[in-house]
Amino acid sequence: MQTFGATYQGQQDEAGGVLAMLEVILSDFSTLKADTESAENLAQQTYNDFMAESKKDKAVKSRKIELNKADQTSAEAKMRDDIADLKFTQDKLLAANRYFDKLKPQCLDNGMTYEERAKGRQEEIQSLKEALRILEGSDIA
Repeated sequence: MQTFGATYQGQQDEAGGVLAMLEVILSDFSTLKADTESAENLAQQTYNDFMAESKKDKAVKSRKIELNKADQTSAEAKMRDDIADLKFTQDKLLAANRYFDKLKPQCLDNGMTYEERAKGRQEEIQSLKEALRILEGSDIA
């Protein structure tokens, strides 16, 4: 092929021919293979580490679930006992309040002053003394 004077010979001195090109391809392939194997080994190691960590986490969380269920069961049993105790205590309180309401009229002031109550007691004492004298026979005449 002739272009502007001299015949073009290409870059045959620099290229080294087909064998040199095959050596470059082999070198590139070897490098690519080594990089790929390294990346795969790293990915496999990462996966193995992740799986081991996940297995550990799963075991820990499963144990925690078991403990939480046991705690829940005991808390529910305690709550049932506490509710029964609360009902019993409320029943006792209700009975005590009813008894208190029954006793309250006896203890409250029914409108009499202290002087009136004292006078009433004195009269009762006098009548009891008089009854005692009658029973002893000293006032029979």
